[in-house]
Amino acid sequence: MMDSALLQARKVTVGYDGSPVLNQVALSVGSGSLIGLIGPNGAGKTTLIKVLSGLLAPTAGQVFLDGKPLAAWGRDARARAVGYLSQSRLVHWPVTVERLVLLGRLPHRGPWDRLSDEDATAVDTALLATDVESLRHRTVTTLSGGELARVLLARVLAGGPKVLLADEPVSGLDPGHRLQVLEGLRSLARRGCLVMVVMHDLTLASRFCDRLVLLDHGRLIADGSVDEVLHMDRLASVYGVDAVSVTRGDEQAILPWNQVPG
Repeated sequence: MMDSALLQARKVTVGYDGSPVLNQVALSVGSGSLIGLIGPNGAGKTTLIKVLSGLLAPTAGQVFLDGKPLAAWGRDARARAVGYLSQSRLVHWPVTVERLVLLGRLPHRGPWDRLSDEDATAVDTALLATDVESLRHRTVTTLSGGELARVLLARVLAGGPKVLLADEPVSGLDPGHRLQVLEGLRSLARRGCLVMVVMHDLTLASRFCDRLVLLDHGRLIADGSVDEVLHMDRLASVYGVDAVSVTRGDEQAILPWNQVPG
């Protein structure tokens, strides 16, 4: 099920204070897919996404981007190729939404460059894609948590990365905006971007993602289609839940229903 690999993790291991957080994780992903990175709390999802983005160096193993070690990429080139959306949503500067989203264009601009038509179009497109165009002139410190989450996603989208790595991008959003953001990310993947998102909501992950990567206790447990990864025995053993499958039209989703008696 692999496309030609755009992003690879080769036996990636990360440890803190002598304790492994990731243990020899091997992963190979190509462009044009929306990939859900799932697993229980403490499974190593955020650590892996940071390693794949180049923000955290592995203790052992390597990450490759377009066949080249990620560590060998220049900072600006890597920033143009890989967009990263953190779990953290703290913004301390009282700037407008438009100015914050424009920061996503920094890897494409020189320090004294004027705003180009390409920059303006990228910002407009990102604001519309995340439904924050009406907030363009608002100061970001006045936004709600859900509004700010969408603005920060817009900042990443404005950079036009080949790889988008997002850590819980729909956490804290209302149901309508959760669907809108995931539909937008799926559309972005269909246009050729590699999109990988950390998700806890298995219902949304199973409905929107082309592929799921399941971690548990720092190890890669399963990697494949929704049916291959989220079968009932695995849901019970990894998550401790029983689930039901919901089908509407040609779409299917998994709905966790009961805890499995321990």
